[in-house]
Amino acid sequence: MELNLSGFRTKTRLICGLFTFALSAFFQSASAADVIISGRITDPNSHPVSGAKVVVFDDEAIWSASDVSDSNGKFSIKHEECKSCFVEITPRQKGELAAALIEDVNGKLNRRFLIQLHHGFLVRGNVVSRNGKPLKDIVVKISSADPNDDSSERIHGGGAAVTAKNGDYQLCLTPGHKRLTIINEKYPTLVKHFVQKFQVTSDGALENIVLPERDQTGR
Repeated sequence: MELNLSGFRTKTRLICGLFTFALSAFFQSASAADVIISGRITDPNSHPVSGAKVVVFDDEAIWSASDVSDSNGKFSIKHEECKSCFVEITPRQKGELAAALIEDVNGKLNRRFLIQLHHGFLVRGNVVSRNGKPLKDIVVKISSADPNDDSSERIHGGGAAVTAKNGDYQLCLTPGHKRLTIINEKYPTLVKHFVQKFQVTSDGALENIVLPERDQTGR
């Protein structure tokens, strides 16, 4: 008896091809999600800082992933692959050690950082609309604007905060000139980005940030 195996071979090749494609897609998606940012946090005396919150945001602050440093100051965060992101480090004891912000981090590569936190001042503020209405869930990102700071110094005394229900935020910042960037993904009638500069010299409150409305071009 003669068996016709041509159809069986075709189906086998098709199934194998689909399996290979599915397996390939699985590994590609798994590797795409397997981006890790890790490191160690210390104080000015090089002692480990435990309990510090470390958050990775994409550049538009649409998604985030976080971890808390352990007793050795170590942290590790697996996050979504993206073009670029920023990393915020907020120590547990606010008002003593300043936050830190690492900008323009490649979001497609595993990265490891050693971060030494500095002492700073507690700065508070509010974000409101033109009619004075408090704006909740606005990202306030602060970094150094001092041209004399080298790249390693610019990460200190910056950070990111999300405004609360009454539009307020607070960060512990090192002294000096700062650049404040607003990232708005919640209020479509208001600008998405807003930048202003200020100087930190002591503990205190900043003037209200009034977020302008978008123009006719949507900017």
